Amino acid sequence: MVRNTIMHEDSKFKTVLKEYFMLTVGTLIVTVGLYVFLIPNSFIMGGVTGISVMLSHVLPEGFPITTAGFATIFNILLLLVGFAFLGRDFGFKTVYTSILLSAVGMGIEYLGTTVYPGLFPLTDNLFLEMCVAVLLPGIGTAIIFYNKGSGGGTDVVAMIFKKYTRIESGRALLYVDFVIMLSAYIRGIEIGMLSTLGLFAKAMIIDKFIESLNRSKYFTIVTTYPDEVGDYINKVLHRGATMWKGMGVYTHEEKYILLVAMNTRQSKVVRDTIKQIDPHAFIVVDNTSDIVGNGFRAML
Repeated sequence: MVRNTIMHEDSKFKTVLKEYFMLTVGTLIVTVGLYVFLIPNSFIMGGVTGISVMLSHVLPEGFPITTAGFATIFNILLLLVGFAFLGRDFGFKTVYTSILLSAVGMGIEYLGTTVYPGLFPLTDNLFLEMCVAVLLPGIGTAIIFYNKGSGGGTDVVAMIFKKYTRIESGRALLYVDFVIMLSAYIRGIEIGMLSTLGLFAKAMIIDKFIESLNRSKYFTIVTTYPDEVGDYINKVLHRGATMWKGMGVYTHEEKYILLVAMNTRQSKVVRDTIKQIDPHAFIVVDNTSDIVGNGFRAML
């Protein structure tokens, strides 16, 4: 009993450690995209960063609060909302990513304004800068959402929408950020149009990247060797399966149908192995990114 408890705690610790490692990776990717490519070009694609960029241009020069400072203030306010609606685990993860994003963001701002003035933007090509400003935050945000966290700010509002309406993460973020993005047109038509394009592209990247992270395979196997196939699934793959009896319409031969889901890596060898067990097995393989429970992703 004690050993099982220790093993469970060890497994839980490793899971939490992995989640926070991935949250760190995702946050660093987002921060580079925001403070190296998005903010220096005054793109406004929503979020507290968009509000902060807008305020930094509206307020008088020399105002004591920087873009990263504004972002920190808004993040703290929305963080309290996250704790109230999404729970402690989500709240603590958001605290971690928000602090990391703000700290690294301030460091990048200091590098580009004090250590190497004029370092950012890196190029004069607005479209190229916009592409990277969309790609990096999109991928980073998807990694953060996948690990049940958020980058703070309007990400919190988007996750509340997702929890209570089941709208996909990227689309929820699009709805939340759209009004903020409209302020980009204050900076000119070109910046406004690029920001609009970037916002829609970012929403698609988030949804598609999360879908690719969630992607699994499910097999429908029709066989006359259910015990052998079942043993292989249980003892080698360490997966469960559902089995029921069937009958061939033409042959009237009794068959067994097994349904089993697994990750993409496992699926690469399963088809050939089952064919070795039963050369006449009929196998249908399909992709899915929406398997919930029993070793797969949990509902948020």
